Amino acid sequence: MNVYIHLALAYLKKQRGRTIALVLGVALAVMLVFGTNVIFESQSRNQLANIYKMYGTYQGIFTNLNKDLTEKIKNDKDVSKSAEAANLGNLVTDNGISMILNSTDKDYIEMNGYTLIKGHLPNKQGEIVLESQALKKMGLKEKLGETINFKIKKEYKDENGMNQIYMENKSFKLVGILDKPKQYYEGYYSLRGFTYFKEGEKNVLPDNLITYEEIVKLKSKANLSGQLNQIRERYNIGRWDYDLNIQLVTALDDYSSQNTNDSVRHFNILIVITAILLIYNMFNISLIDMIKQIGMMRAIGSSKKQVRLIIGFQSLFILIIGLSLGLLMGIAFSYIGMKLFNFAFLDVSQSTVYISGKNIWNAVIVGTATVILSSIIPIWMSGRISPIEAMRKSDKSGKRQKNRGYHKFIKKISGITGEMAYKNVWRNKWRTIIIVVSVAMAGYLFIDDIAFLNNRDAVYNTTPYVLNMQDYDFKLLFGPNIDLYFTGYTNDDVKAISQIEGVKKVGTKVSMEGFLESDVNGLENDFKKYNGISDTNRNVETMIEVKGYDDDQLQGFKKYIDKGDMSSLNDSSDKYPNAIVFNYYYDIFKHKLEGIRKDLKVGDTMTIRIPVIRNGKIAYEEGNIRVGALLKQEWTAKGDSTRGARMEIILPQKYLMTISGKSTYDQISVQSEAGKDTYVYDSINKILKDKPFAGVESKLSYIEKSQKGFTGVLKSDMVIVALILLIAGMNVYNTLKTNLLIRTNEFSTLRAIGMTVKQLKSMIIKESIIYGLLSSIIAALIGSYNVYSFYSLVNRQYKAGFNISERLQFKFPVIPILLYSAIVIVICILSSYVSAKKVEKLNIVEGLNIIE
Repeated sequence: MNVYIHLALAYLKKQRGRTIALVLGVALAVMLVFGTNVIFESQSRNQLANIYKMYGTYQGIFTNLNKDLTEKIKNDKDVSKSAEAANLGNLVTDNGISMILNSTDKDYIEMNGYTLIKGHLPNKQGEIVLESQALKKMGLKEKLGETINFKIKKEYKDENGMNQIYMENKSFKLVGILDKPKQYYEGYYSLRGFTYFKEGEKNVLPDNLITYEEIVKLKSKANLSGQLNQIRERYNIGRWDYDLNIQLVTALDDYSSQNTNDSVRHFNILIVITAILLIYNMFNISLIDMIKQIGMMRAIGSSKKQVRLIIGFQSLFILIIGLSLGLLMGIAFSYIGMKLFNFAFLDVSQSTVYISGKNIWNAVIVGTATVILSSIIPIWMSGRISPIEAMRKSDKSGKRQKNRGYHKFIKKISGITGEMAYKNVWRNKWRTIIIVVSVAMAGYLFIDDIAFLNNRDAVYNTTPYVLNMQDYDFKLLFGPNIDLYFTGYTNDDVKAISQIEGVKKVGTKVSMEGFLESDVNGLENDFKKYNGISDTNRNVETMIEVKGYDDDQLQGFKKYIDKGDMSSLNDSSDKYPNAIVFNYYYDIFKHKLEGIRKDLKVGDTMTIRIPVIRNGKIAYEEGNIRVGALLKQEWTAKGDSTRGARMEIILPQKYLMTISGKSTYDQISVQSEAGKDTYVYDSINKILKDKPFAGVESKLSYIEKSQKGFTGVLKSDMVIVALILLIAGMNVYNTLKTNLLIRTNEFSTLRAIGMTVKQLKSMIIKESIIYGLLSSIIAALIGSYNVYSFYSLVNRQYKAGFNISERLQFKFPVIPILLYSAIVIVICILSSYVSAKKVEKLNIVEGLNIIE
């Protein structure tokens, strides 16, 4: 046994260059698989830890419940823990700041991720705890014992199932202050307050207005959204009375899918296949180089098993060294990659690296599988070599190549050396295929990314966020913690923004949530099921969005009219005001638009109820409208829509403001002159600095955010491409170098009959160029197909979901293909140039004496 170990080591030492290539092949595969998995797990773990602190530990919330339903959900077979709180409406300040008011429940507060930083929780009527951020936005100091005045606003259904609004002034004593991590308040968030509540006592709301909400954690973390939706359907809870803790669910999905993540798995497969091709080729070449020695060993009595042991021990040594080096390189790659790549949706670039035993074991499995798969055939073949075959060993093809017509064409354009190079490439077809495939592996990934990069403007400008902006550059909106009946953008704000240098056009919008009164049989069945509407109630109210735009914006909506006429909005001769109606909602489970009102057509009348403010109080009032026009389905993705959240009704802006009592605007849209975006943006923010929760959405910021995300993907992809090309380049170099050694006699013969060193070098370089060209063709075919498939998928999804045709137009990726071809050919030429230098030192006499 020791003899064969020494022989295996001796062969490895003899061919140091080839051994280094084998070790690097294993090490790079292990490094990338191990490093990528460590980065993904570390970022997922750190992201999950931050999410728990920011958004709490609950996974879903059910609202508008009665006590019976809270008990059923609490005892549901899929629920491991729940917390319940009474929904006591909203607290609204004089300047429009609004926050959710819940009853005090310690578990509910903790599962929401709040920390009590001052004072105590309410233990009697009239006491309240608020978030530190709420006090800051209200302009109040964190002083316990202060009395704070609010309006309590609660929306509810009366005994007839009609939606109503309760409003009352109420004073509270601040007894505690809650807080969350700073990062939580940098994104989208809702403010909450907690007060004392006890059934049977006189609480802040009348008993008949009180509903409950329950937050839950599930027993299983698999398919959380699916499980929560099953609970919703089990108890016939409406779609709008249920929600996910979307940040936590997404983070949990990311963490649980770290070993099944498509992009990571895709990268790993590419690297491993390329490494297998390299190692297999190197072992195959080694076998050819050792064939004479193997024949001699067989002649003196060595068995097939003993011969195979030599290759087996070589594989084992390569595996041990490659694994050790790969794990060390993987650790270094992990620390660097944590700064370069971000697989999480939170910024976790400064997080700590976590190395688990599972990732080490996965790396060992990958390295072992790579070596076994790549060496098993050479090991098997080594035992089949007989002494007689060994004496006749040659790298020549078993049969003489025929002169075909295209050989003359190759000779004509590249000379005799080109024809010889082409024939030499195909002397060993299997080895050529391995080289070509290994070089092409990175190609389609490169072509995909560069094709997307070249077409990025078309992609970014057709995202729903950008399309919803219409021809405006900025939208001035308010965040979720605002009641727009008590604040908004004034005519003075509109005037000030219009006067900013560089502002080209300004548009205004008024919007409010109202209700559509319907006979239950007049609603689509899928819509009723989606919203938990029972057929037992003959008349029902469903939520709608009622909006009014200035005339200029309305004219821009003409292209979205499916039936009817936009001009009917200004027709005052009708008994009822004319409206533009969008009669669809987006089903998030079916991923498509569905109808709401059955057989709705132009000329139909509908009864709606909208909130009206009078003397500081808000109440729903009823009115009739006439359908003047219907919007196309594409309005969801391209128009200023709710993105399919509910039915939309557009009325003349002046009329809507008059009947609702609103005197302010919810949204201002701004179009800027070319090159003035930054100045206009900064000027708008100065005007808005004293308005709580006022914000600016920018078309440019949407595009930049998309670009930032793609840049991260591009960066990681190019690292993978570089590593694959490095492995493939080693494959080409070692193959060409080995060909020189094996064909020394042949090259000496060519030199003896008059071929110059320059011609020999030219032939070798042309061989490498052929490898590069063949690889580029394969990469171009696969890469182009992938680009086409991606565009087709996007177009099919938009057609199915929003009835939008040809969102993206496929263009053959000529530039990416040429770019990749140039890179590959340069790598191949460099590999051949280094190998071909040995031709200069070739001694003709000694070469002729070598027997092949």
